[in-house]
Parts: sequence; C-alpha cells; structure tokens
Amino acid sequence: MKFRSLALASDALVMQGQSVFEAYEDRVVMRTPDEPDYWHGNLIIMKYPPGDALAQVSQFQTDFPDATHRTIIWDVPGLDPAPLAATLTPHGYEVGTSDTLALGDKMQDVRRPEGIIFRTLNSDADWTALTDLQAEIALEDGYDPKLHTPFLQRRNTARREQVADGMGAWFGAFDGSILVGSMGMFHDDRIARYQAVETRASHRRRGICAALLVQAAKWALGRAPKARPIIVAEAKSDAGRLYRRMGFRIAETLVEATKPSY
Repeated sequence: MKFRSLALASDALVMQGQSVFEAYEDRVVMRTPDEPDYWHGNLIIMKYPPGDALAQVSQFQTDFPDATHRTIIWDVPGLDPAPLAATLTPHGYEVGTSDTLALGDKMQDVRRPEGIIFRTLNSDADWTALTDLQAEIALEDGYDPKLHTPFLQRRNTARREQVADGMGAWFGAFDGSILVGSMGMFHDDRIARYQAVETRASHRRRGICAALLVQAAKWALGRAPKARPIIVAEAKSDAGRLYRRMGFRIAETLVEATKPSY
C-alpha cells in the first residue's frame, strides 16, 4: 500500500498483522477487526483534496455502518484545514492536524541519566510492566482504566508478536526493577517509526526520553541505514520541542476529521 504521507506509510508498517487495507479509486479503508472501537485503526483515508467534504465524510458511514465513531484522514500533506473546519464543524466534526517530524542530518547525542538501565523488553514481566506504565499515563490523560487497560493489553500482545517476527523492538528505561520510560521502533528500508513514547511522571525531565530516542534510532539505522526516522507528535508541544532539539524537523502536516456518531 503506497501513501504520499510518511505518517500513513508508517501507520501501515506498524499495523501489519493487525489491520487490513482496502484500496479504492478515491480512498483507502483501514480496518482493525479485533479493535472495532479503535478510531485510528478503523478509518477512511481520502486520496485527494476534498471537493465535497460532506460527501467524503459520509463515505465513512457506508464503509463502517456499525461504527460508533467517524474518522477521516486526507493523504494530502499540507492541506489547509480551515475550509474543512468551516464545512464540517457545524455537523459535529472536530477538524485537526497532526505533525510528522523527521530526523535531519544528525541526531544530537546525549548523556544517559545515571542509575537508569536501558534495554529492550524481553520477558512476560517486561511487557506487563509496559502495560502498567501506559495505563498509569493514560489515567493522567483522563482515560477510563476499565476500558483502556484491556485495549492496551491487546495492543501490546500484538506488538510483542511483531517484535518476535523481527519487525521492530521495544525499548525500556529501568530504575532498578521499575520501568520508568519506554518507546517502540518499527522500520522497513524506507521509514523508521517511533511508537508510544512515554515516561513515568516521577522520572520526567531527566533525559530519559532523549536517551531512548538515540538508542532506538541507532538500533534501527544499524539494521536499515537508509531508513528515515520519524515520529508523529505536535511540533509545538513539550514533546515536540524536545524532538526538535534532538534534530527532528517538521516533514509534513496532515488533516483529519473525527466525530462520535453516538
């Protein structure tokens, strides 16, 4: 499946084995059968700029008649979101953008924080600790743990299978036996995509995320020297500013529209 966007191409990479993609003349339909409520795993990707935006978003209901959400992304980097927002906001859609940051010529090297051990996740205990860390951080963001934790468990089971198949690796930062930071890295010959970059609240602003970024990039580029490391993050956020200090630059911005249909 070929996409103009680096972000969408890397989404297809990291969702291998979990999602299926159906190609049509005007769109690609992405389905994740085991996670029908995962908004960014069940969506339509429009190939062209919107002529009739309402007609395009109504296509979602045709493709996903039983969905409790609507998510549409345009595979048109740099698309102006303002006309879409003017058309779709009155109909209950939230129109937003997402930034893709790509590594420039060189990543800034950093000193590893003292007392922190960096390694890949390998054991059942490691992967359980990852889910626990992600659930803790999700709670900060307002997610319901009763609903979100089972989703994380399913997602990490799939990720562990991908790692076992040689598609990527998951990196952890440990303070003693406690997992305090983590991130995934998946790659092919073209793209190296970071996934789920997270640090425990008690260990933030200590350089853990930066050290993980370096370790994961070195690992991926050691296997695929021509791959381009990318990460999807809001460029003006605290995380985005960190990535830019490390050598990442905005490569593209995509527009998406979402709406709960219940």
